Amino acid sequence: MRLGYKIIMGADIAAHDMKEEVIGILREKGYDVEDTGTSGPEHGDFSDAAEIVARGIQEGKYQRGILMCGSGIGMAMAANKFVGVRAALTWDLERAVLAAADNNTNVLCTGGWLMPSAAYTAKMIEAWLLVQYTGRDAEGMERAAVIEKEY
Repeated sequence: MRLGYKIIMGADIAAHDMKEEVIGILREKGYDVEDTGTSGPEHGDFSDAAEIVARGIQEGKYQRGILMCGSGIGMAMAANKFVGVRAALTWDLERAVLAAADNNTNVLCTGGWLMPSAAYTAKMIEAWLLVQYTGRDAEGMERAAVIEKEY
């Protein structure tokens, strides 16, 4: 576990149950996870959860963020609108590790409908949390910085 890492996690109504289970697993393992709740038809849109998590990352209150919706696609699109947020959409361990090691992501997005179980989802998230950015693709990060540029 990364000592001192503060994690913020949000979901929409489609991934509410999965989020609840995953947070329980991560907390049992000792991770400091802030639950932003669930946005849904009665509370707002999936983009509301993405904004809360993205702003937490932007403000430096949290080192990593996790977002879940049905597919994860909407959350990734919404989170990447925020300067300084590097959100990756992942559905398996390999992509989660690559997102951390090669792309220095600070938000992981995934889909409750597409993951086989909460245990697997927590395992994927933990792999992402444990892997450090290698810095081996500095040129790629320079290109990624262009994406973050405000126009």
